[in-house]
Amino acid sequence: MSQADTDAETAWKPPWYLRLLQIGTWILYIWVLIGVIALLLRVFLLLFAANPDAGFAAFVYRVSDAYLHPFRDIFPTRDLSDGGYLDVSAIFAIVVYAIIAGGVGAGVAAITRHIERGERKHREEVDRMIRIQQLQRAQGVGTTPSGAQAIVGGYPAGQMPVGGAGYPPPPGAAPSTPPGGPTTPPR
Repeated sequence: MSQADTDAETAWKPPWYLRLLQIGTWILYIWVLIGVIALLLRVFLLLFAANPDAGFAAFVYRVSDAYLHPFRDIFPTRDLSDGGYLDVSAIFAIVVYAIIAGGVGAGVAAITRHIERGERKHREEVDRMIRIQQLQRAQGVGTTPSGAQAIVGGYPAGQMPVGGAGYPPPPGAAPSTPPGGPTTPPR
């Protein structure tokens, strides 16, 4: 077996559905994290009465509106001094999205572990097969294209069969006559 064959056998690709799940959960995870960051910035900007016409503040309000929409007006806002206010609905949304992010993060970790476990099992199986082939080669046993074992280069040293039809007699044994063969009369 050449190195190219070994490399081709050791390459393992996870099933397409695991790869798709992993990509989908990463996209969802990133989407939730963007929402949490946008909502945190919104709470900070509203707390300190940032100018809503400023470019950055307008951008943050626009992005966070989509994330805040399901939670809008659940809780009343709290007016603070100096024109700022505390958006309790946004804080509640942050908590909910943080819980979702934790669940999605656990999903990403579980899928990644499943993929890594599959890679490790495949790598162990390939390593085991390589060790078996190396051991067989060292013992003079190979495999045919069909996968059946074949003797390569005769018998390994010290393992040549002895005795029996067509084989030399065992060392120290008296030569025997075949059954029904010629015998010499005793003298």
